[in-house]
Amino acid sequence: MKTKFAAVATATALVIAGIASPASAHVSVIPGVSATGNTTDALTIGKTNTIYFRVGHGCSSETDIKNSQGKVVFKAPVAGATGSGRADTHAFSVTVPTTALGDAGTTYPRPAYIPGWKSTLKVNADKTATVTWTAISRDFDLPYGPVDGANSVSAFGDFGLRVAFAKGTATQKISFKSVQTCLVDIPAVKATKTAKAAKATTVKIYETWDDTVDANPTDNNKHSTAPSVTVIG
Repeated sequence: MKTKFAAVATATALVIAGIASPASAHVSVIPGVSATGNTTDALTIGKTNTIYFRVGHGCSSETDIKNSQGKVVFKAPVAGATGSGRADTHAFSVTVPTTALGDAGTTYPRPAYIPGWKSTLKVNADKTATVTWTAISRDFDLPYGPVDGANSVSAFGDFGLRVAFAKGTATQKISFKSVQTCLVDIPAVKATKTAKAAKATTVKIYETWDDTVDANPTDNNKHSTAPSVTVIG
């Protein structure tokens, strides 16, 4: 079932394939279509810029995740160990700054449709807007590991947005806070002489890309560079 997102993401990527590589293997903006209709990585003032955010891998935790009896069920990544400590992406959100919401700040972004995922738009208290894509089931999660035995290290996904850069943003670099949400399953455990039984549960871990670092061990933002584009006028 996990081939579904990969197939859709590949179809989306064909629009821009071969133009340029993303600057990062994490979350980055790849070339989009400017208001003048040009395919470029430098966008223009206008209301029809389409940009794509590429998610290059899943989430990891800064510390091991343990069950109620202290057993490690999800390891923090180990340097040099390919694929260790990574969870599939279940949701992805992008916060669009007011400089990309048109001159009046009310031209809200339009998300690309991805089969198997639903999208929502939230207007925040600071007047920015956040678009979130969420897989409708775990079968549609963006897989970190090889897809059904394919010879690849991990799958990637492209999430498209249509935005409107406001007047006065020419030559500016516009950054977009992005957050991946991944799910880690903790199996049920049976009671022992020294520990109680516990039901199966699921915990969320995150990868946040916003140019900041915090101490939350479930939010792996040690390499937190927010994806950005340049407006050329």
